[in-house]
Amino acid sequence: MLLIHGFADNSATWHKVVPTLGAHFRVLAVDLPGFGRASRAMSDPLIPGYVELLRELLRAEANGPVMVIGNSLGAVTALALATAHPELVDRVVLADMPGIDRLPKAWGVVMSRPTELLLRTAAFPIPSPLLRHGIGLAYAAGAMRHPLQPGFAVMRTGFDRYYAEKANVLSLLPTGRRVLASIAALPIRRMIREATVPVLLLWGQHDVLTPSRKARSFVDGPARRVVVIPDCGHCPQLDRPDEFLAAVMPFVAQEIRRAG
Repeated sequence: MLLIHGFADNSATWHKVVPTLGAHFRVLAVDLPGFGRASRAMSDPLIPGYVELLRELLRAEANGPVMVIGNSLGAVTALALATAHPELVDRVVLADMPGIDRLPKAWGVVMSRPTELLLRTAAFPIPSPLLRHGIGLAYAAGAMRHPLQPGFAVMRTGFDRYYAEKANVLSLLPTGRRVLASIAALPIRRMIREATVPVLLLWGQHDVLTPSRKARSFVDGPARRVVVIPDCGHCPQLDRPDEFLAAVMPFVAQEIRRAG
């Protein structure tokens, strides 16, 4: 099983669900280039570059088609991988995926050059530990409907330790612009409809970054499932891990029986 995180995130985002998934699968949780421990950034085109790196990884590490779970940018990458290399993918879970129709205008404003200039100016006098703490809080607020639940400190530390230096924080917005351009270039709705592998669209009901109505615009079919998790934000694997697993495990039950 391959787990792919979202923008600015890292493989630690899966820590609440890996024990259960790992009881049934060999789990590979990656850090995409430029995030987490993968310090080398990917050159453009961004998502096709991610796909080719993951193709190389799976051909080296997997004995056959794998289950792929992606969150946010990771979901777009998972769908692109399944589209380009369906022979490597058994089925795919797309959690809170952006870009189904169009990207929210607010994303473009947040990632814009004027915002970046403002951030660079504002960040100059702020001590790095305080800036890192603020980035961690902002991440939690965007990722989770209930960011102060038990385990919050562990989750935030798993995220913000990679933003100890101001340069890493300030790199987020230019990288984000490249991410947005790469997502916007993909016909994501058509890719979902034409997928040749089973697809689970999984969404947090109260996702403020990618609203759940995007998932609800699809209907269940023979090879497609749609699940919206109540009282949940953008990262259901963190916000509602039990409900996340309750949706994912039946979807992968066929693969578990086959492996057994």
